[in-house]
Amino acid sequence: MGRGLLVLVVLALAGCGGGPASPAGAPPTTTARGCQTHAAARARARLRRDVAAIRRAARLRTRDTLKGNAAVNAATDRFLLDLAHAPIDLLEKNRFADHAAGALAGSCEQCFQALEAGRPIPAIAHGGRCASG
Repeated sequence: MGRGLLVLVVLALAGCGGGPASPAGAPPTTTARGCQTHAAARARARLRRDVAAIRRAARLRTRDTLKGNAAVNAATDRFLLDLAHAPIDLLEKNRFADHAAGALAGSCEQCFQALEAGRPIPAIAHGGRCASG
C-alpha cells in the first residue's frame, strides 16, 4: 500500500516540469501553468493589490511631483518589498514593475526611479529567468 502511494507521488511530481531536458548552459525554463505554486499565486495577488494601492494613492493631491505624497511613497515601498520576495519568474516581476510604473502616472518621480532601479533587467539580459530565493 505504501509503495503504491509512493509511486503515485513520484508520477505526480514528474508531471510538473517533466518536459525534455534543456541543453547544458541553456537558461532554465519556467514551469507549466498547471504547476504554479500556491506561494506564487499568493504573491501575484499581493502584487496586484499593491499596484491598485499605488493607483489609488497616485490619484491623491500631491504638492511636489518629485517626492510624491506619503500614500504613494508607502504604496511604492510596499510594492518593491513584495516584488523582491515574490517567488515568480523574472519576466513576470518586470511586467509587474511596468504596471506599477504606469499606475504612478507622473505623481512621484522618485518613486518611478525606484521602480526602474528595482527591475530585474540585468538578470534577464544575462540569461536568467527564474527568481532565486
